[in-house]
Amino acid sequence: MTLAPAVVVVLTGGTSRRMGGVDKTALDVGGRPVLDRLLTELADLPVVVVGAPRAVPRTVLWAREEPPGGGPFAGVAAGVVVALAAHPTTQVVVVVAGDQPFAGEAVPSLRAAVGRPDAEAAVATGPDGRPQPLLAAYRLAAVRDRLDDAPHGRPARHLLTGLRTVAVSVDPRMTLDVDDPADLTAARDAALRPGSAPTP
Repeated sequence: MTLAPAVVVVLTGGTSRRMGGVDKTALDVGGRPVLDRLLTELADLPVVVVGAPRAVPRTVLWAREEPPGGGPFAGVAAGVVVALAAHPTTQVVVVVAGDQPFAGEAVPSLRAAVGRPDAEAAVATGPDGRPQPLLAAYRLAAVRDRLDDAPHGRPARHLLTGLRTVAVSVDPRMTLDVDDPADLTAARDAALRPGSAPTP
């Protein structure tokens, strides 16, 4: 199956309250920062990182929502603007939270699923079955108008409102986000055992 042209938007602008305000994406997981590990997994796709520019192991574009701190919906909107300026033929936007070190492994399945004729979005689900709007592939035509409409402060779940979605069940390690010290321990454990689920 031929996949539609895609760009990945990686969000790195969270407040990190449960980690004491540290930059979660810079934390070490298996000898690499979380963001570096994620970007390496995305090496075959163009990437826009939403957040403050920093040194990373591959070429990416950088974006920032205005004003900063507008939340994940506004971050996606800002990333899409930059993505389309550089890659105007983009048809699919894959959204990934920057604190998910293993999320890149889910992207091929999400891209394939959103290619179904009945799908406007393909959304990863973890062990609890909940859809993950920040680990999902969206047809740009289905979300472009809503991204242009007052994105500041809107929650991530609004990305999915009213869309025809396909749920994609993925390995628990792919949906693991480093929100607190226990998550960081689980991520480091999972990095030592590639292909395995993180320890609860």
